[in-house]
Formats: sequence, structure tokens, C-alpha cells
Amino acid sequence: MVNLNLPQETLDKLKWMTNNPKNSLCFLGFNLNLVTGDLQDILQQNFASPQVKDGTMYHQIADLLIKYASTNKPVRVGKMVNFKDFSGGYAYENAFYRRVVEPIVKLFGKTPQTILKAAELLGGKQLEYGDCSVEIETFSGISISIILWADEELPSTANVLFDESSGKTFNAEDLS
Repeated sequence: MVNLNLPQETLDKLKWMTNNPKNSLCFLGFNLNLVTGDLQDILQQNFASPQVKDGTMYHQIADLLIKYASTNKPVRVGKMVNFKDFSGGYAYENAFYRRVVEPIVKLFGKTPQTILKAAELLGGKQLEYGDCSVEIETFSGISISIILWADEELPSTANVLFDESSGKTFNAEDLS
């Protein structure tokens, strides 16, 4: 468990946004205590995955939570768009592909159905695109969809789409 040292006003705004009587915010395998600011890695706890030693990840999470709390509660519009369609996304598209899409293909490309279990652990659901696809809500009102295509004769490919409203909360670098 790590304390993110979030400002009290951020914790209060997140409480209001989530309206959760348990005073917690669950997102992407983490649970944030909205009273103490303690961040718990649920996946690590339940699956004995290696502990993250890179403290910069926690700073990035804290920055995202502060940005998320500084906006009005996001509302999904239901229109999925490519990363490059966000302001600044086109310039960062190649880095996004290397940093996000390639690892997804490497991990799930040969056995696309395994992404269903991974998405389930993160509260995601199956979609009906490509050979296998999932939607994962990262924060309330902000979702991503991952679509995989696998073929025995061609290399596997993937695409990551975002709800169009995500760009109102986060910039392209934050979305990546």
C-alpha cells in the first residue's frame, strides 16, 4: 500500500464524483481510500504479481487523479475514437503504438481470448469486434476498448479506442 499524498480537496472531489458510501475509488486494478489517500494494488495482492519498484508510476497515478478530480464528472458519449483523433494525439501516435498497442499484441496476440479474463479482473466486458475485444472503464465516465485480430497467416494486430469524451478530461499524453 502506498499513500499518494493527494490534497484533501482532491479526495473530497473524488468522494463527490464517485458517491461511494465505502469512500473508495476502484480503477484499473487499484483501490484508492478516499479518506486516507492510500492506494492499494488489488491485482498484486490477489495474484502475487511482482511489486512495482518504480515510484514514478505512483506520481503519474496521483497526477491523473488530480486532473480527473479537477473536471466535472465525465459523461461517456458512446462514440469511440482513435488516439490520434485527440488534440496532440497525432504527434504522439507512434509512441502510443509502441508503448500501448505493441505490448497488448505481444501479450494477447497469439491467444486473443485471454484478454477476456484480464478485462474481467479490471471490471471490463466483452465486445463483439475483431477476433476478440473488450471495454474497460478506467475511471467513471472514461472507457477504452481494445480490439484484437489474430490470424495464423498474418501477424496479430490490435487497436485501442477511447470514448470521445475522454479528451475533455485528459490530454493525449495522459490518455496514453
